[in-house]
Amino acid sequence: MIKRDDAFKSVVKFETPIIVDGEIKYNIGTGFFVSPTPQKLYLITASHVAKNLSEATLVYFSGKNGTIKQLLKDIKHNNPIINHQNADVSAIEINIAVFNSLTADCVIYPTSIIDKPKIANLSRDSELTSIGFPNGLGISLKFEPLTFRSYAASNIIKNVSIDGGYVSDVFFLENAGCGGYSGCPVIDLGYRVDGLMTQTSNTFIYGIMHGTMSDATGGKMAVVTPAYYILDII
Repeated sequence: MIKRDDAFKSVVKFETPIIVDGEIKYNIGTGFFVSPTPQKLYLITASHVAKNLSEATLVYFSGKNGTIKQLLKDIKHNNPIINHQNADVSAIEINIAVFNSLTADCVIYPTSIIDKPKIANLSRDSELTSIGFPNGLGISLKFEPLTFRSYAASNIIKNVSIDGGYVSDVFFLENAGCGGYSGCPVIDLGYRVDGLMTQTSNTFIYGIMHGTMSDATGGKMAVVTPAYYILDII
């Protein structure tokens, strides 16, 4: 089981400089480490984050001596980024030899904690934790991504398009997301509250943060891409 205080070590911050009206701005997104075998390591993120990555993209992740900052191109495998054709999820293969040469202190999720039947039968009673970098926050003297806890507001909704893009399965959270959380993992750490908070089961990845749905009334809900799409591309 992965403790809440360790779960943040699974994520990375993507920071890509862009020029807007003559000024340098930054596209921010989140990714997380997943490994299907000991010989393969990937960063998973949302495709709308991956499409903005460039030669200048920096990646920040947890290290034994603080935050590690690397150019993505220096740790990425030569293989191209894999984008799911029908869902907002991408996989970036990482060069294991380069990664192992760094003093990383990361949690790497095995694909065994992506349980398709469990996701398909999503319970609204499961506490789900999102870990990321809203508006780029979470990197200072220490590596401290932000988390928020929520509950599913829906079961899996099949074959919908939230923003005119992908037609895929999604589910909703009771709370809204925030810019910078895109691509972050949405996980069940196995905690249950019954008088006291206790960890009673294993960790499972339920999804990847897609974004926030809003309307003219001001209402907002986070939209999540189910994690079983990851298994299609790695």
